[in-house]
Amino acid sequence: MTSRSGLLSPLILLVCAYAGDGVPPRGSGGDYPAGQTVDSVTIGAACVSASNAKQIFGEDLNKHGYLVFEVAFSPLNGNQADVSTASFHLRQGSDPATVRAATPHDVAAAVFPEKSLKPTTPGNVAVYSSETIGYESGGAGRRGGVYTASGVGVGVGRDPNAPPPPPPNSGMVTLEQRLEDQALPEGITSRAVAGYVFFSRPSKDKRGAYELTYLGKAGQATMKLSPPSH
Repeated sequence: MTSRSGLLSPLILLVCAYAGDGVPPRGSGGDYPAGQTVDSVTIGAACVSASNAKQIFGEDLNKHGYLVFEVAFSPLNGNQADVSTASFHLRQGSDPATVRAATPHDVAAAVFPEKSLKPTTPGNVAVYSSETIGYESGGAGRRGGVYTASGVGVGVGRDPNAPPPPPPNSGMVTLEQRLEDQALPEGITSRAVAGYVFFSRPSKDKRGAYELTYLGKAGQATMKLSPPSH
């Protein structure tokens, strides 16, 4: 998007830098297997097969329960479109359950689940024991002598003897960056943009048609797509 001075809007620069550049849009909305025009924008969509997704991102997302769709927004006649992946929902076949688009972090965390040490006590609590040795004098019917006592203390905070937390998983960081770089760019745009949108699998029915629904500021669009051959 450009301002009257011909310079890119700082807001759009910020959004695109965060969301990545996406992928080059196809020639027109009609070049996608499914598409619909809502208000002043045409939305196109295509399924990405599991094998192609693995080739693009370097990991088998389908194995971890995630689907990939290529989505494009094409504003018409110089109008603007407000692009948001959170406006997309997916259902499959006769299953009424729907899922909302997942973030790149959600997908990367599913492929590379974080491993953490299981705490022996709840929360951020450390337990320690103590031993005391002393001498008690006699008198008043008491018998003096050496005594010992033990106790248990509870302290809040990190145990200084505990091992350090594991470093970030480099595989997860790399995958999340790849997903973000090619995800559908978000924000307000007057030019065509395209990118990938990710969903956790909405149903165990792997043969039923997908129903991809967009419900955003432009209105509602529903696109049906057949599952690709893997």
